[in-house]
Amino acid sequence: MKTLPLIFLIKTVLMRLFVIAIFLLASGSTIFSQVNYVNEEGNILQTGNLDAPFLRASQTTGNKIVGSIYLNVEWEQAIITNLSNKKSSKLLARFNAYHSEIEVLREDITSALLPVDGIQVKLNGKTFVPLKIAGKNKSIFAEILYEGEKSLYKVYNIKINKAPSDAKLLNMESEDKVEITFNYYYSKDGSQVVEIPTSRRSMKSELPSHYMEILKKEKLSPKNEEDLIQLFSILNSK
Repeated sequence: MKTLPLIFLIKTVLMRLFVIAIFLLASGSTIFSQVNYVNEEGNILQTGNLDAPFLRASQTTGNKIVGSIYLNVEWEQAIITNLSNKKSSKLLARFNAYHSEIEVLREDITSALLPVDGIQVKLNGKTFVPLKIAGKNKSIFAEILYEGEKSLYKVYNIKINKAPSDAKLLNMESEDKVEITFNYYYSKDGSQVVEIPTSRRSMKSELPSHYMEILKKEKLSPKNEEDLIQLFSILNSK
């Protein structure tokens, strides 16, 4: 008779351990990631471990993969500014489009610059800022194209164009190609950041009506970056 409570107790303990293990796995990136505080010319920067490395989508096919996940493969000097105290520092960096993160090289060690609020990074002739997209769990780095009450952002990603399955039979090179892609986002209602729709039908239903009126009046294309920048310039001037 005494065995029943003991069995029940063991099951309860095992269930609690299982729940704890699931929680640790789900939040492992937060709990186990190491945050380092780096002092560069009086500018305190936060760095951490790089996200999981780029995984080859063609591992099972054996295809050669070409292309890069970086906007520029070579390390280039970045100017990192703390907007609260206006202090800036220079570090070698490169932008990883696969994770939308900025990798920095310091004393032969590569780490990820954490996208904390209040910093700005100038790299490769572009300006990157931390961005929290609606529905996403963590912040990323995005290029800011227009800053104002209504801001415009460019968010980078990658896609892999796989080689045709019959490439070898056709005596073609079996190469999977990495292509850097991007989408445009804007700050809706001054806070929430959402993607700008790509189809005109979606634009009419999702974008504010006065956006569409300006696009039509000024003969601007929502798929043209310069036209989008002009749109947000007009929106912020009103």
